[in-house]
Amino acid sequence: MRTLMLSALALAAFALPTHAAANEVEARTAAIQLCRAEITNQTGLGADAVRFDNVRVRLSNVRVNFDVWRDGRLTNVRCDVARNQGELAIASITPAVETLAAR
Repeated sequence: MRTLMLSALALAAFALPTHAAANEVEARTAAIQLCRAEITNQTGLGADAVRFDNVRVRLSNVRVNFDVWRDGRLTNVRCDVARNQGELAIASITPAVETLAAR
């Protein structure tokens, strides 16, 4: 009985991180798509001009960095996405998208 209980606990310990990792991947993918769509919509640039650089997932937010190319000039853009009870919403884009559109 004791061996069965320990085996069940060990199995549960391995199953929980897998579920959490799956949620992290979903949040990462959704945040990248959300940010890229917002940047391309507001700047009028094509998706090929807004290139994904890296992403960092935390409990309360997802930070996505992009390389934005316009007229041969590179601008690094940071998009912070809030994770409020499973819902994703853009918290900030730095530098402001209006600044990117004016260049």
